[in-house]
Amino acid sequence: MTIDALIMLAGALVASLPFLGFPNSWDNTILLIVGICVIALGIIVRRRIGQGTQSRSQRSGETTYSESLPPQTDTFSASSVHDTKKTVE
Repeated sequence: MTIDALIMLAGALVASLPFLGFPNSWDNTILLIVGICVIALGIIVRRRIGQGTQSRSQRSGETTYSESLPPQTDTFSASSVHDTKKTVE
């Protein structure tokens, strides 16, 4: 079972717990246990996401941002194409 499925299962258990008819002390205990499990799963997911982005940036040697620059046109090639059109006419 994946971590995503475990988190969804824990959420479904928390949502359905009031309707299952357990005594109030059991409800509190089960909610505490499920809450600790959700916190642990969240930490695991965050560490996996953090390791994935760090390893990618370390492998490529690049920073995590990219700068958008307008495309640079070569003025020499553009003018030479324009000059050939004049001579053809």
